[in-house]
Amino acid sequence: MEFPYTVAPHLDYFSIPRAEFIARRPEFDSFAVGGYVFSQDGPLDGPATRRILLLQRALTDSMLGCWEGPGGASESDDQTLLDGVVREVLEETGLHVSKVVELVGVDSWTHTRRLDGVKFRIAKYSFIVEVYEAFQQPLERIPVPVATEEIPVRLEATEHQAFEWATEQEVRDSAQTGQGKYKLSLPSMGPQGANILRSFEMIRARDTN
Repeated sequence: MEFPYTVAPHLDYFSIPRAEFIARRPEFDSFAVGGYVFSQDGPLDGPATRRILLLQRALTDSMLGCWEGPGGASESDDQTLLDGVVREVLEETGLHVSKVVELVGVDSWTHTRRLDGVKFRIAKYSFIVEVYEAFQQPLERIPVPVATEEIPVRLEATEHQAFEWATEQEVRDSAQTGQGKYKLSLPSMGPQGANILRSFEMIRARDTN
């Protein structure tokens, strides 16, 4: 693999074969995954300014104009659930995952197919990931961050039309007051805003340890 990725030890469970993982959750019909990507600006020995990568859905797609993190359906070709996270991040941003860091949340909802009214129960697993492009030497023990504006995000135009690196306060304003700059994905897709804010809390805890 040209861009191998590692998994935090406490997440090894998600490295089991996808078929086995699904078989252990018969209550769900379909699975989705998400990968939150953070940038880091500031001195290595001081407080960092963290921003999260948000993508705006294309006007030709469902939930047009909404903002979200990279993610999508877990597919049969994915050997593991985490392989799906890596694939989705690459397809939607052009960035290569170097490490799966933390599980942010597991959300579930029921989707009704318009064609025939059949209902599907969906579970989405959202993770914090690191990407090679966010560090000058990503494989070093203490890698040096790349400036946010220099991280080379490349969108899949049929799915997303824009991207931004959002601060925690910008997400909070959008998620909690509805007056912010980002219209977050619909509640039927899971609590997008709450998960993003939780990911900020988790990444901040890592930074202070």
